Amino acid sequence: MSTKYLMSNPMVFAHRGASGVCFENTMKAFKEAARLHADGIELDVQLTADGVPVVVHDNDLYRISGIRKRVSNLHFSELQRVNIGNRFIRLIKGHHIPTLQEAVSFCELKRLALNIELKETVSERPEMLRKIIDMAMISDRVHLSSFDPEILRKAKEMEPSIETALLVKRTMTDWNCLEKYDFVEGFNFHKRLLKEPYLGAMVDSGKKLRVYGVTGKEAITLQPPPYIDGWITDFPDRFKK
Repeated sequence: MSTKYLMSNPMVFAHRGASGVCFENTMKAFKEAARLHADGIELDVQLTADGVPVVVHDNDLYRISGIRKRVSNLHFSELQRVNIGNRFIRLIKGHHIPTLQEAVSFCELKRLALNIELKETVSERPEMLRKIIDMAMISDRVHLSSFDPEILRKAKEMEPSIETALLVKRTMTDWNCLEKYDFVEGFNFHKRLLKEPYLGAMVDSGKKLRVYGVTGKEAITLQPPPYIDGWITDFPDRFKK
């Protein structure tokens, strides 16, 4: 891998919206990301019991609502009645959990790129993948990401034109054989993997590389090398000054 650092202009994806200042995966966080001139939004998708794709990171609602229920056990009409947010304000002015369709429509209206992470309930119900892909493709700047390579393989078989990106981990990825992930166009990875041997292997793969976990204060974000295609950050404003 070349060690020559040249300036590049990576896209800036607001992680779960502008989640550094707003509650994650809410329309408020997405609207704030647009106001801060993010290039795109990264969000998470789970499935309700009746198969509605909704934007929420955890299947278990306890962390975000204080309610010990699972998204996958609730019908959408029940989920609509759940308030989410920080512990001390959600009872007064909590947020609702957006549908994927709502979020995609907003991104298309604001001309924002979209990174849709497919979560475990999607992997458990691959028969719902077509529905998610059809919603996603309202946008012409969308890619699907997941830690589950098989759900991405199914997505690519179902819709070859859609872009996919594998979320890679040290313990989950076959680093000696990255070429086997021929069904993805990109790798999305935590900034902890910005070191050898992981970085060199990913750069040599020729795929798009997007880094999450960055705050905008890291040296590499101030002078990004040419192999970085995107930042996924809670603080998009720090990258858009």
